[in-house]
Amino acid sequence: MPVLHDMEFAAGGLLVAYRASAQPQELTIEVVTAGTAEFPMSVASLRAVIEAVNRGAAGGAVFDPLLGAAERLDGPWDGEGVLGPAYRWTLRVAGVAPLFLRNVVEELRRAGADRPVTRMSLVGTLPLDGSEMSVREGLVRSWLDDRATYLEAWPHREFPVDVEPTDHVANLRIELATSITPEIRSELEATSVWWLNAIRNYVSEEGFEVVMNPSKTLPAFGSSRTEFRAHYAEFLYKRAPARAALQNLLYRFHRSVAPIARVALQL
Repeated sequence: MPVLHDMEFAAGGLLVAYRASAQPQELTIEVVTAGTAEFPMSVASLRAVIEAVNRGAAGGAVFDPLLGAAERLDGPWDGEGVLGPAYRWTLRVAGVAPLFLRNVVEELRRAGADRPVTRMSLVGTLPLDGSEMSVREGLVRSWLDDRATYLEAWPHREFPVDVEPTDHVANLRIELATSITPEIRSELEATSVWWLNAIRNYVSEEGFEVVMNPSKTLPAFGSSRTEFRAHYAEFLYKRAPARAALQNLLYRFHRSVAPIARVALQL
């Protein structure tokens, strides 16, 4: 049984045919809900998926975080169609690990807001080949039932990460090898927030669904000339996969925005 609520559709209403690749392909996503939504949660959910890919959170241990790319080609984004009850999007994606489909399914279960999903399909244009890169709905369902299987960290580190365990809070300190400009600080803040969005469907350390409280969960920031800090007053997500997601996001930041000298993480 899936560990998150509103996942009843996964038993008989989930279709997946996807082969992961570093090369671009189209991914068609179809979601059908039980009725017209009261507000456009579909846009926020799809954006969370796209941002996670483009910020390096979708490659896991399979693809270099720099390879992650997602672009919406068509489908409801603003105006007509954002309230459903049926949604059909086509994305161009690359560098998206098979296991990230768990993240996609769990995130898009929110698409109908107050109207539960009844059917969902994720179909890529690359033919399945029987390798570990190819996944069908049976494997995805097994992940949805699992309280431990989430994306891993990209194994190639380019800066040290010092980790100190904590309970229910998190503190992130990033030392850059360059001065923090307003533009760099803005990107650091965005990365710190999109980390939460990338893992917001992960269970807690005890294996239970986490209900985000924005007033406690969203980070407070501080910075000096070369050091950036983010404090999360309440952090309840499972520690190991949360750290893995952060390392992948920071690797992408390090390679594409500004070099990181060292990271200290209390988590």
